[in-house]
Amino acid sequence: MMKAPVYLQIISPEKILFQGNVCLARFPGTASSFVVMKNHAPIMSLLSKGVISYEGEYGEGRIPVSSGFVQVRNNKVYACIIQKED
Repeated sequence: MMKAPVYLQIISPEKILFQGNVCLARFPGTASSFVVMKNHAPIMSLLSKGVISYEGEYGEGRIPVSSGFVQVRNNKVYACIIQKED
């Protein structure tokens, strides 16, 4: 079993899209995309259009995002996103 040391929660204005432990998460930052893993430095970042992807205890997932922001602190990652259909 894969150990997943980072808690990730992704929410939209309507609902919680994902919450659980992951080994890594990839985000489409406005300056560039970035990966969050265990013991990542604390950051806050705006998100641009793209996909948030993650790998965890129960497999992999992908969530499309139009915009939003993410906060990383103490192995906890919280993303608040907007999803718009084109």
